Amino acid sequence: MSLTISVLAQVLTSHPPPEQHRGVALMAERPETSEPLRVAIIGAGLGGLTLAKALQTEATAKKVQVRLYEAWDEWKVRGGSLGLAAGARILQRLGLGKELDAVSNQGQRMNYLAQGKKLSSLAVPGYFAMRTDLQRIVVESLPADTIKLGHKLVDIAESEEGVQLSFENGATDFADVVVASDGIHSFVRQKIFGADEPVFTGFRVLYSVSSKPIRPDPTVANMHWVETAGTGYAILDVTAGQGEGRHDICLIVLGSQEPVSDRWDSAIVRERFAELAKNAAPDHEVLARAVESADVCFDWGIYQQPTRPSWISAKGRVVLLGDAAHATAPFMGQGANMAMHDAWCLSRVLLHQELSLQESLRLYEVTRKAYCENVVSASSKIGQMHTATGLKALGRNYLLKPLLFRNLRNAFGVDPTERNPWEPEPSFFQRLGLRLRALCA
Repeated sequence: MSLTISVLAQVLTSHPPPEQHRGVALMAERPETSEPLRVAIIGAGLGGLTLAKALQTEATAKKVQVRLYEAWDEWKVRGGSLGLAAGARILQRLGLGKELDAVSNQGQRMNYLAQGKKLSSLAVPGYFAMRTDLQRIVVESLPADTIKLGHKLVDIAESEEGVQLSFENGATDFADVVVASDGIHSFVRQKIFGADEPVFTGFRVLYSVSSKPIRPDPTVANMHWVETAGTGYAILDVTAGQGEGRHDICLIVLGSQEPVSDRWDSAIVRERFAELAKNAAPDHEVLARAVESADVCFDWGIYQQPTRPSWISAKGRVVLLGDAAHATAPFMGQGANMAMHDAWCLSRVLLHQELSLQESLRLYEVTRKAYCENVVSASSKIGQMHTATGLKALGRNYLLKPLLFRNLRNAFGVDPTERNPWEPEPSFFQRLGLRLRALCA
């Protein structure tokens, strides 16, 4: 019986290499060139770092020269903790699995509560780590000459032959393709794609980070929905990292009628966090400890990127990645995951021997754009659920909760390394075959 199932699984999952995927044809017998593809990456966040690492790690016959430019002259990190799922699978594929394990708190269970009453629990198979630790393990794995710190881009000019870059320190560079991973306020996007402004989502997050343990159980995270005086709040407490690198995070999500700065380094008086904590949930023990023990607090306005017709420039030499393309509200925990997934996808197509640069960028956009825009839309809707009041809150607690869980499961279930961008989505029978093969194994 096991043999029969195994044979069936192999038949269901086998299929010839596709000649065409999503309207992008693969060019056969492309002549080889000894000149490397010159890739310049602007912005050394996790998206840019992951792209540089993937381009230099994955074995390929195609030659690629990578330079990563960062405006800051020393390493700085905005933000606190991150939950990685898709991003974790990419780091593991890139040979950083042990380093990821060493800086992460893994496999927490998320409890959902409303007005002090536990509603349900959901296993979250992710890796929770501090952004600075994740950045460090990727930086340390790259050749020293890959990253150019202290290079603030001040001008960019695109032609049919390539892209000219000019930096504030007087340095210049010329690249075949430029990848803009320079965040929600991307200079490259403004210069090449036209001026725009991020859109305020109507949400605000007050966020605390404590290096002193203030949570009783680091293996359990808690999402607590409360309503006070007609205002809905979501209070999340979670642990990132482990050992000496452990940090306990506590944050409050609320609606905001007026736009709040989205700068992580915006000034905040600690009393503001304490006052909101007292008003929102005076009996929340972890929140009370966070007020007393937080090393740092942020007041963070939530913005998202307006949808653009394309992530590829008119001359096909500049492409957007991560927050520069699709900055999102954080309520599905997918901002960094999507940026790293973008990077993985882009690296695969750029390294493909049979794809031209233009074909690679089109395939990247077709593969990622619609998916990311759907996540951006869903994240804002989940934010509305988190801060709902009255009957809407009641509906969230007992009727819409399965929808919330399904979205989170789907997001955490994504494995970017499972197939290549030029391969078609597996059919129902192929997915069934994969499951049968897993059972046989």
